[in-house]
Amino acid sequence: MMVQTGLVATWIAVVIIAREFVITGLRMVASEQGVALAADNLGKWKMVLQVVAIAAVLWDNYPFQFITFIQMDELLMLAAVALTIYSGVHYLLNNYRLIKMS
Repeated sequence: MMVQTGLVATWIAVVIIAREFVITGLRMVASEQGVALAADNLGKWKMVLQVVAIAAVLWDNYPFQFITFIQMDELLMLAAVALTIYSGVHYLLNNYRLIKMS
């Protein structure tokens, strides 16, 4: 919805959704091998930052518009994408080894 209305760039949505598909796929493979992969703290912080960024975008930069001229909604969304990529790579590297060893 946010891409369709022009609130968020397409590439941002693609990165966030792609990460979720990759991590879900990894969890499915692990599950087939009898390995349970728990969410790590980076993933939890990623989700918090994504929710804050989405809220800022939906609220049209409110209340930041009264404090600064910086588009905090865009800045928060870029930070969320960065943490999404970082947490995804971190999760893959840590858990791929666990699955491979089983």
